[in-house]
Amino acid sequence: MAISTLRLPTNGGTNKAETGWCLTGCLPPARTLSSTPIDADAFVIGRRPGVNMQVASVRVSGRHAEILRVGDHLLIRDLGSTNGTFVNRRRVRQPTPIGDGDHIEIADLEFRLEFQRLSGDSGINIKKTAACIDELEADWVLTQFDRLVRERAVTAYFQPLIYLHEKSIVGYEALARSSVPGLENPGLMFQTAQMVNREVELSLICRQRAMDVAPRLATGARIFLNTHPLESPSVDLIPSVNTLRRKHPEVPMVVEIHEGAIHDLHTMSETAKALRDLDVELAYDDFGAGQARLVELVKIPPDYLKFDMCLIRNIDKADAQQRRMLKMLVDMANDIPTITLAEGIETAEEAEACRELGFHLGQGYYFGKPMTVENAILAADTQTCVHSVR
Repeated sequence: MAISTLRLPTNGGTNKAETGWCLTGCLPPARTLSSTPIDADAFVIGRRPGVNMQVASVRVSGRHAEILRVGDHLLIRDLGSTNGTFVNRRRVRQPTPIGDGDHIEIADLEFRLEFQRLSGDSGINIKKTAACIDELEADWVLTQFDRLVRERAVTAYFQPLIYLHEKSIVGYEALARSSVPGLENPGLMFQTAQMVNREVELSLICRQRAMDVAPRLATGARIFLNTHPLESPSVDLIPSVNTLRRKHPEVPMVVEIHEGAIHDLHTMSETAKALRDLDVELAYDDFGAGQARLVELVKIPPDYLKFDMCLIRNIDKADAQQRRMLKMLVDMANDIPTITLAEGIETAEEAEACRELGFHLGQGYYFGKPMTVENAILAADTQTCVHSVR
């Protein structure tokens, strides 16, 4: 029998039934996954009260879509919605058969259709459901990542960098946040980007979004911009920084390069020269987190050397040998000369110890957490921004 000739029941004549079928997804306003049983022969999804599955999304129509049970089979049809119903990324234009594992989109909401077989007296097969939720979460977050990149839905946050001897603001490190569910912080963003090999694209967007609002900060405040180790200096990094420099000639910029991303002296030397030609300063980030690149530090000295927080945490309680080792590294960098910065300072005691060890700058929660540009402006009202520490 053709689908078009099936006599399908209407919602008004359905009864509650344990079908074993469910929709697993993230229902607003929650940001966690949950499962909703499909407990009717004609299961209507929409925004209007009285439907089988009411969802609070303005993009979902009042009666958006309907899942129909015909014998042992399920079909889905769109009920003339504004923003569409999709099965496995294809728009539903007629009643469409659906089955276990299918990916269903209702406007801006996503679900995975699952058949949860009963397992004795314990109910659903918990192990299978947990695996399915993991698969759905991966599928869901990848779609969210597409949205983040497409809409450039990254919000720039700024963490102050403090001159330890005067406790005044020298500049800010630009960081990234997002309100896209599942991608709220840079760790989640870049973990997801790695799944689809789009780390470089995301890194470029983060820098662009930071520089969109950075000019609103105090005049003379340096903006420290992060890079990703996969960025090609000649193809990705320098062209993008060149664009930012032309657009914002008045903003002092510092490009941070992780010490683990320095693979050869020639490339690093060319990168440093290209940055200088653009009037952009260079910082080596996370120094001491892995292999301490002392050769690169001496032969291609950066303007700033950021000591990783693993060297700073509880430094006020460290033994004499550890403090002597750290002071030796700080003195060596200062002699180059390079401006030294201690990352991850969380207490007044750590800040004082870093000052005594000879660090110029400090960064960490003790001085300020990452904040929006509006909050950074308000916080800076009580401090003075210095133009130079040289």
